[in-house]
Parts: sequence; C-alpha cells; structure tokens
Amino acid sequence: MVQIKEFRIVMPMSLEEYHIAQMYMVMKMQQQNSNGDEGVEVLENRPFENDVYGRGQFTSKIYRLQSKAPAWLTTFAPADALVMQEEAWNAYPRCKTGIIFS
Repeated sequence: MVQIKEFRIVMPMSLEEYHIAQMYMVMKMQQQNSNGDEGVEVLENRPFENDVYGRGQFTSKIYRLQSKAPAWLTTFAPADALVMQEEAWNAYPRCKTGIIFS
C-alpha cells in the first residue's frame, strides 16, 4: 500500500501579489541585461482572455544575443542569426510560448 503525504506551506503573499512580483522581476532582469542594440526588446505586452487558457498576459519580445554568443560563433554567423522572437501567452498556471529564429 502506498501512502501519500501532502505538505502545504503558507506563503506570505496572495497569488495576485505573486504574479505582480514575478512580472516586476522579469522586467527588471530584462532591463539589466539590455544595453543599446543588445538584449530584450518588448514589442507588445497586453492582457488577453482565451477559452483554453483563461485570463492572462500576452507578450511579444525580440532577443538580440550577439554579446552572449561565443566569439568563435560570431565570426562566421551572420548578425541576424543571433536574433530570435518570442511570443508568449502566460495565464498562470497555463502558458504557451513560441520561439521564431530569424
């Protein structure tokens, strides 16, 4: 016979406060890792509502990764090969992310 034990930890914040804090920290990290033409460019950030996912946040971003790639790769890879676009539908706990390479 298998016995399952469940432990619950009381969090010091509500789920809504957690969502706000998570969005803030993601944006803060993106700002710290972006400089000039490098880093993350947010094209669109808007709320959405869907039958499958429910209510959430849609974001469209472009990642420029030239400075993050190794030097040997940047010597023969074209500059646009190190650019990718992300579209994400985040409706905690469900999310869908699509990544498109240029």
